[in-house]
This record gives sequence, C-alpha cells and structure tokens, in this order.
Amino acid sequence: MIETVRCYNFTFEVDGKFAPAFAEALYEHCDALSHFERAGDPTAPWKVEGFSGNHLDKTAIETAVSLMASAVGVAVPMVEFGSYEPKDWVSDNLRSFKPISVGRFYVHGSHWDEGVPVAKTGLQVDAGLAFGSGEHQTTKGCLAAIDWVAKHSQRYNALDMGCGSGILGMACAKTWRSSVMMADIDAASVRVARENARINHIADLVTAIHSNGFSDVRIRNAGYFDIVCANILARPLRHMARDLRATLAEDGVVILSGLLSHQEQFVLSAYRDVGLSLVKRFPVEEWTTLVVG
Repeated sequence: MIETVRCYNFTFEVDGKFAPAFAEALYEHCDALSHFERAGDPTAPWKVEGFSGNHLDKTAIETAVSLMASAVGVAVPMVEFGSYEPKDWVSDNLRSFKPISVGRFYVHGSHWDEGVPVAKTGLQVDAGLAFGSGEHQTTKGCLAAIDWVAKHSQRYNALDMGCGSGILGMACAKTWRSSVMMADIDAASVRVARENARINHIADLVTAIHSNGFSDVRIRNAGYFDIVCANILARPLRHMARDLRATLAEDGVVILSGLLSHQEQFVLSAYRDVGLSLVKRFPVEEWTTLVVG
C-alpha cells in the first residue's frame, strides 16, 4: 500500500514576459514549480504555481514575490496559498484509464485483465500520487523516443531523472535489461516507482532514490549513463544541463521532455552549451520531446 502525503501549493498570475523571472526567484521555496500561459489566450497573464510536500513559508514567498515585482516594475501579484487533501488519483480515475500503445510499449493499469498484445512490451503502471500513468503527451513522446533509440543501439546503464511513477525507467529496463537508476525529489514518487518496478518483475534492475536533481552521491557513483530520461519542465531541464552532461557516457543519449513546443530552443541552447546537439524530436500535440547526444 502506497503511503499518501499532503501537498501544499501557492499560485499567482503575472505578465508572461516576467513569469520566468518570478519562477527563478521562487525555486528555493518549494519542491516543484511551473509557469504557463492559458490555453487559447496568449494575451492573458501567466499562472505561476509552486508545490511542496511540507508547509510553505508564506512570509518568505510573499517577500520574494514583492522584491521581484519591484525589480521588474510591476504591481505586486496577490499570492494564494492552499493545500491538497491526500487523494489517490489513480483509484478515482482507474475506470477511465484505458491501455496506451506507443511503439513497442503497451501501458496499462492493474485493472486491465485482457492481456498484452503479442510483440508488445507491457508496462503496468499504477501511478498513485506520482506523475506518470502514460496518458500525458510528454510521457508518450518519451516512450516513442526510447522505442526509436532501441531500434538503433543497445543501452546498458540508464537514468530516469524526475522518475515520477517510474514508467520511463521501467521502459528502459524492459527494453535492454539494463541497470536503471530512478531519482525524484518527491519521496512518494520514489515509493511508487519502487512498487511499480516490483510489479513489473524488474526490481533487480532498478535502484530508486530520493534526490534533489543530481545532488545524491549515489547518482555519481553509478558510473556514466548511456541513456538519460528527464521528463520534467523546461526551466529545470536547462538548470540541470551541466550536471547531466557530467554523468553522461561518451556515446550517451538524452531524452528531454516536459516542454511546450515554443520552449524547444530555450532548452536546446543549454545543452548545446555543454556540447550536445539535437538528434531527433518527437512532437505530440503542443508538447515536444527531444533526443540530444
């Protein structure tokens, strides 16, 4: 049984051209942060939202917002704070979660009792409180990218950074029978990923750890990775470019996702700066998954 956790959040709206600056100022005050425009209305203010598994320091957050507003010359946005009651989203939505077929992969929940099609690699994923049931466009793009890499090369040592439910790491383990390190800043996600690895009979190949990015020494001690999957958000992907490059094998490839199509160059520029270049892109609706190496 996966232990649930309470999640706390804050949110406010600001002119889109200043949203990245506000996000940058607030990363240290939460576990995860996103900023995005409203669908269908590019002129509307952007929403900035932060999340934490612990109580938020409201005074520190409001002060950071006020200082940034003063720095860029805009009115101080009103910050709203809230929390989410523990909820098992998969249990609530299980009946509507139909199997998803992407390349060689067939993603399904534990409720699916009709088997896996011949020549498909089954991935049983019960996401619980972790992100990643396979339904999101970014996950589909990553699975398509892993399938494409597998058609061209063997991989031996994989890293799933920001693993969520562990779906990408499991796809690597099942495709290549490779060692896989899974890491996530959210402790609940790590527990879910370990359980999913057990359910999929690959626990012997997987090490799942609670880590803030590449800070955990176990990542550095795992050797050089020849494939790294990171389905996070555009700004964290940029921030981790140098650390990621330092752990990448000479012939390694990186699968980057969690970015909207218009953020592609924003992310790619950081990886070009550390000597990597675009190999292939996988667009899925308004989202893009990139393969660099």
